[in-house]
Amino acid sequence: MDITEVTIIHHAGIVLLGLWLLAEFNWCHPVAYFISLVYLYLVHERYVLRLQKKLQFEERKQSYQRRVLTDSETVRWLNHAVEKIWPVCMEQIASQKILLPIIPWFLEKYKPWTAKEAVVQHLYMGRNPPIFTEMRVLRQGSEDDHLVLELGMNFLTAEDMSAILAVKLRKRLGFGMWAKLHITGMHVEGKVLIGVKFLEHWPFLGRLRVCFAEPPYFQMTVKPIFTHGIDVTELPGIAGWLVSSKLYAALSSI
Repeated sequence: MDITEVTIIHHAGIVLLGLWLLAEFNWCHPVAYFISLVYLYLVHERYVLRLQKKLQFEERKQSYQRRVLTDSETVRWLNHAVEKIWPVCMEQIASQKILLPIIPWFLEKYKPWTAKEAVVQHLYMGRNPPIFTEMRVLRQGSEDDHLVLELGMNFLTAEDMSAILAVKLRKRLGFGMWAKLHITGMHVEGKVLIGVKFLEHWPFLGRLRVCFAEPPYFQMTVKPIFTHGIDVTELPGIAGWLVSSKLYAALSSI
């Protein structure tokens, strides 16, 4: 484990330091101990959930690699192709051509009230490609799609994933100052729908629609100012905002 990685021990140290400072100034109260216990419990719960998801990811990855040839072999071929194409061009297409053009709309619509403006300055999805666990064709497509595919996707970024989000605070809160948030990790797991509408003439492909079939599991690692330090998504309150219905609505409507 990297020495710069923040663990629950660091959170416990911060709590003990805070209690010690309160005791030095004779401000310590039983309520402070209760709040400290609740804080450590919520942080521990986030760590346990993240660890469980990572272990499930590794177990599924190993099971799909050991699977014998079956009817779902097509998904294994797809994963093999994505693994080869991802570092060549697919990562750049996914981050620069697909995500970057639509992220400003989501930031403008779902940014917190404390932020006046939010801009993505850099986005790199990392060397790990997404893994597709299953694929099937839906008989009855939604809207006017001619073909609808449902794919189970599990995307856990590697350590080299990096993104910089610049946030301009409101004047009454942060005097209009700009703050940078570094996104160093992301985990998305869910079912993706790919809808295709064909044309009778060239180029024969009229529309390609991609969305989540249901709200996915979503977790990210966000560190302020520097790429090393505390993960703000582990803090109670911020973690709740990241898994709120607004974020799920955004992810499920891409």
